[in-house]
Amino acid sequence: DIIDEISSEYNVDMERIYAAGYSNGGMMAYGLANYKSDLIAALASVSGAMLDCIGNTSHPMPVIHLHGTSDNVIPYNGGNGLNSAQSTLDHWINFNNTTTNPIVSTENSGGITIEHYVYDQGDGSVSVEHYKYIGGDHVWVNATFQGQNTSELVWNFVSQFDINGKR
Repeated sequence: DIIDEISSEYNVDMERIYAAGYSNGGMMAYGLANYKSDLIAALASVSGAMLDCIGNTSHPMPVIHLHGTSDNVIPYNGGNGLNSAQSTLDHWINFNNTTTNPIVSTENSGGITIEHYVYDQGDGSVSVEHYKYIGGDHVWVNATFQGQNTSELVWNFVSQFDINGKR
């Protein structure tokens, strides 16, 4: 309803609507990707988890997931009814038919080691990317990776895609 309301008042590119969120907002982004995929072109989750809300996703869904390994609120390895970061990634890797052996790069920034995993060559040329902040807490991480802060990483990922896949 919000998308309909905003697009009735403003010029919205309906093929480039993204769901992004931090913590519970990340959970909401996964829910939208599963249940409203006809509206969502790509999703980003920072310190969030995907609940067991697997819907009828209508197209390949690009996903970027950023998460700290020392997150005590939404544990990186799951628990308390929450899926682990890896099980969430595995769902989207399988759904999108991406490569299963990621391209991995590592960088140290602001005292944090960041591992970047890229699972690419998926249907519609989509990818699943993961930034693993070793020792990172339940925060919107302030460290940079290849000169990009968290917000830039999210935008530079999702903006590559529209509802049909890679632009």
